[in-house]
Amino acid sequence: MPRSRSSNPLWALIAAAAACGCGSSAPSDSPSPFDAATDLSTAKETGTSDADSSSEVLAPVEAAAPVLALQLGPDLPPAAAQRIESHLKASSPLPVVVADSTDTLAWLPASSVRIGLGDTTTTHALIAADALAALGPEAFEVRSGTVQGMHALAAAGNSLDASQPARIGTAFGAYRLLEEMGFAFAHPLAPVVPAALSLDLSPPDIDEKPYWPVRGIQLHTMHPLELTDLLQGWGPGGNGDEAGWKAMLPEWDSFLEWMLASGQNRVHWLLLYADAWSEFADSPVRQQRLKQLVDRAHDFGLLVGVDAQIAMVQQHAWRLVRTTGELSSELAQIDEHVDWLMLAGFDYLATENGTTEFTHPDDDRMLAWMNEVTARTSDHWGKEAIIKAHCSTGQVATTYLDPQTQQPLNFNFLPHYADARLGIMPHTVEHYSLDDPAPTYGNADFGYMRDFLHLEAGSRRTIWHPETAYWVSYDIDVPLFLPLYADRRLYDLRLLASDEQQGKMGVGVHQGSRMDGQITFSSGWEWGYWLQDWVTARAAWNPRMNQPVHELALRETLRPLLAVFGESASGIEDALIDAMVLQHDLLTLGKVGGVAPSSVVRRNGQAYLQGVETWDDVSALAAGIPSLHASMTQPDKLGLVDMLNPLHDPPGYSAEVEPLLAELETRLDASAGKLEALASAVSGNGRPLIDDLAASARITALRARQVHALYDYVDGKWDKPDSWRQARLAVARKALDDALLLVQTREASYRVPVERVAAWRPNPTAYGFTYLWTVHNLFYWWRDEGKAVHAPVSPCYMNIIDPIDVGLGEGVWMDAASVLSELGKQVPGIGSLTECSVGPKSEPPMPPPGMRP
Repeated sequence: MPRSRSSNPLWALIAAAAACGCGSSAPSDSPSPFDAATDLSTAKETGTSDADSSSEVLAPVEAAAPVLALQLGPDLPPAAAQRIESHLKASSPLPVVVADSTDTLAWLPASSVRIGLGDTTTTHALIAADALAALGPEAFEVRSGTVQGMHALAAAGNSLDASQPARIGTAFGAYRLLEEMGFAFAHPLAPVVPAALSLDLSPPDIDEKPYWPVRGIQLHTMHPLELTDLLQGWGPGGNGDEAGWKAMLPEWDSFLEWMLASGQNRVHWLLLYADAWSEFADSPVRQQRLKQLVDRAHDFGLLVGVDAQIAMVQQHAWRLVRTTGELSSELAQIDEHVDWLMLAGFDYLATENGTTEFTHPDDDRMLAWMNEVTARTSDHWGKEAIIKAHCSTGQVATTYLDPQTQQPLNFNFLPHYADARLGIMPHTVEHYSLDDPAPTYGNADFGYMRDFLHLEAGSRRTIWHPETAYWVSYDIDVPLFLPLYADRRLYDLRLLASDEQQGKMGVGVHQGSRMDGQITFSSGWEWGYWLQDWVTARAAWNPRMNQPVHELALRETLRPLLAVFGESASGIEDALIDAMVLQHDLLTLGKVGGVAPSSVVRRNGQAYLQGVETWDDVSALAAGIPSLHASMTQPDKLGLVDMLNPLHDPPGYSAEVEPLLAELETRLDASAGKLEALASAVSGNGRPLIDDLAASARITALRARQVHALYDYVDGKWDKPDSWRQARLAVARKALDDALLLVQTREASYRVPVERVAAWRPNPTAYGFTYLWTVHNLFYWWRDEGKAVHAPVSPCYMNIIDPIDVGLGEGVWMDAASVLSELGKQVPGIGSLTECSVGPKSEPPMPPPGMRP
């Protein structure tokens, strides 16, 4: 029998929605407001699927307004369902009716649009379950068509594994459909919602599955980032600020949604601890806050891990071993602290080797700790443990041999001998690719890390762990706009995928294995750094191995994001590609006029544009003292003060460095100009994103101008008239002043309050300031100006780091007092180093008194 209007409660929803111009989610037993005696004519309609042929539906009724009928299947993760419903209600030109997933919707007028996400009647009409299942874990399909005379859109996907009730693949498909409809999820805290949603689109059939099973983000919360307070259980006012902590929870939702839109399936962060707040660090209050964060991520269908150091003391690390002594006591501490973490609901445990990046305990003791972490996590909790393999140099495990060379083992590779259930994350730093020259951390390149990944693949969980920002005076905190990161991360994944295809991974019985995927080290999103996280995440889902040429793969990866820029998208694509190429040529390879130098050491653009703080200078001095066995954590350069010594080490400024700085200034200025011109033509909701990129490119060009002029000023001391030098100094100072104005403008568009991310304030990290404080006042720029003008001999000049609190982790490799003492003995005329050993007690003024007349 035909259904009468009065017998179906959705007519009430439609009428209410039409009356108020908004969606409705009234319960399914709502009474109908329509007159039951109204004369209705009925007819059958046939849609495009077999399922429609037996459906009896109501013919369209002129008086009934069309709606967007949204069906959310029970397999769609619930938090994702809530967000998607909210987005569609905010942007749909039609009133949104949320319908039961099992309803046929046969009574809707044909002018309505229906969207089915997951296990719904709309989805069943458009997506074949057997074909979807055949695609494998996490795969999804997106379809469009006509169902019962209505335009219909559908997405559905598969679960990560049989233990997951929600199908994360359905969420991936749902967000892919939203992107086809005009949404963009570029910045993790600021989704782009179209002003006018397009509902009449008919996207091509989309069938996708992930290239690797593990795809995730490590939020490096040893750094004071956007979400560091929240993820440590702190509010902006400290660990007692519960209201402030709760107020930040919506940002967690936004980030978790971005993860799904980006095809990621797991996230973890580093847990912190300090004696000053030790009572809170291990408290039930903190544990419960962590559980809330984990539970919410589970509501999005994501896995959640925690990075807890075994014994690493640097940067306020929360440690599993707090007191060393008897091995039995140490193992008991590991068990106790693993249990505490697992009670918060974490799905896996990440950890690290050594006592800092540069120091380690006895080989056998470290291995016993690793194995206990693995056993407790696996045997007692049924969870997985993974450990980072760092790229520092100079540490050897004296009792274990490298299985390939039979030489003493790189201590970072000690996990090779650990319990096979312990996964590993081979790690590289900064923007360098696996086959780039990488003059950092004592390395020439990272080829050996690629070899180690090959060795381990197949024998244990093996996860690639590169960076999209380093922070510590290198990139985002200068700031430098480095889309080069995006380029190199895709490049590395394509390189590793090619290694897999060629059978280079795995040895022995594991020959021909594949790695398990990628977890990205992420350290901040402002100043365009969301771009590299977006590209890197998407590349882990699909490295575009269909494209034989890297640039074509990069363009194909960028296009879904750039669609938000409308008609300007193609030009912005070209401008970004050009910027990536020139940055690789100049910042990494040090090319001048297209010609590479004899060596990139002290002859690459990155070395000159990055910032330098006290402990970078200490590292540079100590690297020249063999007894200290030191290495720098960023590229070395010809320093501004070094130039005053006519016998300084190569390169010469006029012959090698000045041409590089001149080309950097000219080409970065032109690159910024292109983006600025393109930005002016973008309107609508994409404008904030391109304004961010254009301003970031401009401030990088200003940094290049400042550095070039400062070096000219210092070099001219010997052979230029003072008027010429003062003119160059004026250029440098204007570049800094212009950059400060640009910073003030950009701060108004930060996605979180400036006082949270760009202030000198207490926070759970080892730093007295948050991650963009050095951008807020351009600290590194002022320090360079001061070094050029005042030529301070001491590396302690303008020190902002407390080496004891930071724990000697990023740039320092041993006890600070020993290092400073040795420098005092071996570096003539260095003077007192007392200022190096303590950080400032309050925020230092910028510029320092006496910097300028």
